[in-house]
Amino acid sequence: MDIPKFQKLFYAGPVTSLCFHNDIILFSGQGPYFKVFYVPTGNLLYSHPIMEYWRIYRIVPVKFVKKEEIIIEENKNNETYYNSVVKEQRLLAVYGSKTIQIVNFSIIYYKDKLELPKVSISLESKLSPLRDWIQDVKWLYDDINDLTSTSTNSVNFVGPSTDDPAELAIAFAHNFVEIYNIQNKTCVYSIQCEERCILYSARFFGDTRNELILASGTVFNQVHLWDVMKSNESKDGVVFKKLIGHEGVIFGVSFSDDGKLISSVSDDRTIRVWKTDRNDKSNPLILFGHMARVWDCRILDNYLVSISEDSTCRVWQNSIDLNVSDDASDVDCLACWEGHVGKNVWSLAIDPSKKIVATGGGDSEIRLWSLLSVTNNKIDSDKDLIKIELPPVDSYAHLEENTREHVRNFVLVDYSTVVIATNYGHLLRYSYETKEWLSLFNSKELQHYAMMKASNCGRVVCCGSINGKVFVISVCREFQTVERKLHQCKVFEIFLEETKDPNILHVVSHAVHNEIYLLKLDLNCKIDSEPGFETLYKLSVPQRFLLMSLAFCPSYHLLICGSRESGLAIYNLNSPILSNTEDSIMELSPIIYLRKTHGKQAVTSVALRIDKLKINEEDTEEKLFILKDTDKDYNNIDNDNSVKELQKKEIVGGLVLEQVYKVKITKGWLEKVTFVEGELILLGFYRKRFFVYNEDKRYEMFSVACGGAHRMWHFKAKDKRMDKASFMFIRKENVYIYSRESSANNEGFNECKLQGNFHGRECRIVNNLSYPLNLDLGNEQEYKNPIIFATGAEDSFLRLFQYIPDKLENNLVSLCSIKKHASVIKSVEWSYGIELLLFSSGANEELRCWKVEARPASNQLEVGSSAYPLVNINCLEWSSCPSISEIPETRIMDTSVYPIDPSKGLHFIAAVYSDSVLRVWLFDEKERKFFLIGDAKFHPKCILQVRHLIISASSKDGIILVTSATDGSVAIWDVSTPVYSYLGLYDKNNEVINSLDLGKPVYSYQAHQSGINCLSIHQMSNCVGLYMIVTGGDDNAISTAYVDILWGTSRKEDYYKEIQLIIKLCEKIVKIEAAHGSSIQGIHVLNDTKILSMSLDQRLNLWEIDFYSRDKMKSEIIESEIIKSKIDEHLDSVSKKFDKIVENPESVDKSIIQKSETYEHDNDGFKLIKSEFVDVCDPSSMNILSITDNIIYVTIVGIGIEIFKYEYIQK
Repeated sequence: MDIPKFQKLFYAGPVTSLCFHNDIILFSGQGPYFKVFYVPTGNLLYSHPIMEYWRIYRIVPVKFVKKEEIIIEENKNNETYYNSVVKEQRLLAVYGSKTIQIVNFSIIYYKDKLELPKVSISLESKLSPLRDWIQDVKWLYDDINDLTSTSTNSVNFVGPSTDDPAELAIAFAHNFVEIYNIQNKTCVYSIQCEERCILYSARFFGDTRNELILASGTVFNQVHLWDVMKSNESKDGVVFKKLIGHEGVIFGVSFSDDGKLISSVSDDRTIRVWKTDRNDKSNPLILFGHMARVWDCRILDNYLVSISEDSTCRVWQNSIDLNVSDDASDVDCLACWEGHVGKNVWSLAIDPSKKIVATGGGDSEIRLWSLLSVTNNKIDSDKDLIKIELPPVDSYAHLEENTREHVRNFVLVDYSTVVIATNYGHLLRYSYETKEWLSLFNSKELQHYAMMKASNCGRVVCCGSINGKVFVISVCREFQTVERKLHQCKVFEIFLEETKDPNILHVVSHAVHNEIYLLKLDLNCKIDSEPGFETLYKLSVPQRFLLMSLAFCPSYHLLICGSRESGLAIYNLNSPILSNTEDSIMELSPIIYLRKTHGKQAVTSVALRIDKLKINEEDTEEKLFILKDTDKDYNNIDNDNSVKELQKKEIVGGLVLEQVYKVKITKGWLEKVTFVEGELILLGFYRKRFFVYNEDKRYEMFSVACGGAHRMWHFKAKDKRMDKASFMFIRKENVYIYSRESSANNEGFNECKLQGNFHGRECRIVNNLSYPLNLDLGNEQEYKNPIIFATGAEDSFLRLFQYIPDKLENNLVSLCSIKKHASVIKSVEWSYGIELLLFSSGANEELRCWKVEARPASNQLEVGSSAYPLVNINCLEWSSCPSISEIPETRIMDTSVYPIDPSKGLHFIAAVYSDSVLRVWLFDEKERKFFLIGDAKFHPKCILQVRHLIISASSKDGIILVTSATDGSVAIWDVSTPVYSYLGLYDKNNEVINSLDLGKPVYSYQAHQSGINCLSIHQMSNCVGLYMIVTGGDDNAISTAYVDILWGTSRKEDYYKEIQLIIKLCEKIVKIEAAHGSSIQGIHVLNDTKILSMSLDQRLNLWEIDFYSRDKMKSEIIESEIIKSKIDEHLDSVSKKFDKIVENPESVDKSIIQKSETYEHDNDGFKLIKSEFVDVCDPSSMNILSITDNIIYVTIVGIGIEIFKYEYIQK
């Protein structure tokens, strides 16, 4: 017999609760999982499900921490060691739904060695189930003043002998309060508020019974304050103050530490701060700014911190006691932290020192934010800026009296040094650290006009004059100034690019009439001598190409130029000479030119990043990424018009330029992109501010009030944390510098992300990669292939993940995230032909093909002695299927893909649409195009599912499709004839062919009363030609049909037009009417007798269906002899008409034998042998991956993701 065993391996879902233990330890609640993080390093110290079925809604610690120093004994290598440690203990009340779990938390800090703290958890008493949904809990003390301070956010240390509080106050959703004794689990006090209404939120204030106040957030848009221990004549609690003003239900209330203020947030998207004084009649502070519903707001002295459905966390000025207008504008918003994806930031916590804010999102991500950055990273005052004023004129020049000198141009050569060009052609060096000025150069050529650019190394400054001259000046006076007459007219722009040799620079000079020269600057010269400065090429550019940006790739000798007209030109500096000018200067033309890469917007910046992938001990492979930006968006070689024509172009040396994706910024004016330590940094302007934005981690690093765009500016950063950076700009003829230099640990944490994210919206599909990648990963596990799966969601993101087993943290790695679909993705399918392909489809009739490239990653994770190799994934858009439906809102509900001829790169795609049409496509991997083989319409309603079945034969395999629809019907299609006919014509013509009619299904039956959401086909192991079709539907039922499919029994070897297909139902349909408590969303057949099902009721059920123990097959079958005779008649007709197919493919009339009788359903045979609770809410899809012969991984997605390990042992 088989003994099934389920094990929960991994869960990621919305983070619904956060709470700081102290400044370095953070608790989180994610589903039923209680987690402990070490904030300084971001390590996960502990993770375990403590709530069984319920989400953790809130974690409430006691106010004091038991602390003691102890000596512990440890044995290592047969030797005993004694370590001095600090042990802290704290009692926690963790609640969700109608359950409260009391947790004893213990943590040990090592004093004498650098080790992470060790956490232990013990589960104490449990209150469950209580009478109603819990809205808040509060620990009650006998005499709080003897133990702790009055602040609700403080951490108080006491001795280990201190008694824990024995009572817990509980606020319930129907506005009543009960006080429980924790020791004996009994209710010792209960009171109902006089306002009998439903609450969406509630919060206690007070630590003793006599002080206890409850703020009730009602569904009637009001907040009620009432004393818990006071009652009226009816024994009801009396409301002493009503806070009225919101225009929506109250989602959250929160007291200030002293209880004098209370904040409320609502469905009306406002934040309101009220005074709790019983006699105060003043108006509340009202804050607008969030773009969706607000979930919570905390009061921190002069700040307010709020979270919202718009996926942002905002910091506001708490100006309730200031003289401001009632309706505050967005000027009160001091910071808007955008890091979570999708929608909803559900949880919020602030450390006791009030320096760090932690947020948990619906995307399962936990992020840390620095409250210090509200003042440190938002520069508004000129006091934070360094103003540079020119020295007296007579200190560096001899000019006429009353001559007015001012700054004409400037460059930033390092973090504290600038070079300024004055109106009279003087170049001055200034260090704001030493306050010293030095005259570097002077020329009349640079009077009133000087185009300047500094090298990244800071050694060289180049200047262009109005008369076409170029000057090369040494910042540190290493060499003599070089002067060259390159142009006849004004120099528009100068670019300096570094090469592999630090003493060799490339200089690009651009003048009027698109005269562009590429020069080589050789700094290998003696002091006081002139460096080498020679012209290499004259760059030939397309018509109407005005150079705006430039980047040089030393590894491949590529020059990438962006234009004002949104063009992108790529030059190979190792190209042969194309032509010579009269001056014998080589002229170089672009090897690739892309027009309108950003529509009508200019390419203002081009950035390059080269990734080195380690293949073996001797080799590395380099990958080049080209990144452009415009005023509003940036992309990786992707756009309209001519870029759509770009499929795959080789640039040089095997380097290929391909389309990837495009992203638009949400606000502001983007002027530059750059890579700092491998992370993408965006530089731009929003309103009157300059901003620095980390795109990889999705947050604004800092901003400076500079007056807005359209001004000269320079920016330089040393590291990705911006611990050392400088921003220089001009305003009203004055030069200002904002310089920052700080410690790496001044914020209290190294990484802003404690936990990576999943999808920010409901995930609708998951599909594991089962094809072997053929990578030499060197792992010793039994399952050699990396565990990779693709997901699609309501947020329209296509994402690829890798799961790494047996790790406490970082075991789900995001490999790729692409937003190309316009709306929800309903289906993802893998296929392996010439390349590994991924097909994604969904709303708006979008069907896209992606080429997936996989290589071993250079940074590998290790767990103990076993290595779990990471994989680097590059997902490239390969093709997009044309839309052919007349209804724009048509959705592709499901697809089934099969590589019908892998060697030729031909893939068969069956797609079902919401307009009830089945369409079959051919994808040619080499041509990168979709071709419609045929379509058919049988189901009267939307088709929900499709699966393909390939029946092996001696020559041509049979291609069977099974579809299911919203009316509960299942249809079986034979598409072999039209598919092979189309392939024959395609091989001959290799061009577009008229699509064929797929005809009607060969068989159909009624499986459910309503929609069929999932479908699985399994070939029985001991019966040739016998297949099991299992379906799950909206009627909560599972239906199983056993079908005989006899294929090709009388076919000749190469005469596939005589296709014989016999289908018969071998017994009654086996059906269990109430398999689940809700709609079934996933079904999979494990073997002949085991079926897995998953439903919206959050249950994963394992069923046993006993087919082989039946005494005989049930009667209600289709007589095979009758069907065979009818099929023979049909085949004769098809054979006669086959010869006409080549001349007129549309003339095929495929009349089908269809069985439409309603069969009796047999409820016997199903047996539930195992049921597991699924922590994922709204589960939408289930996928299976076989690891070994008796181990499979079950992946379930919905609002989150969960991975089960299913193991069955035969005894």
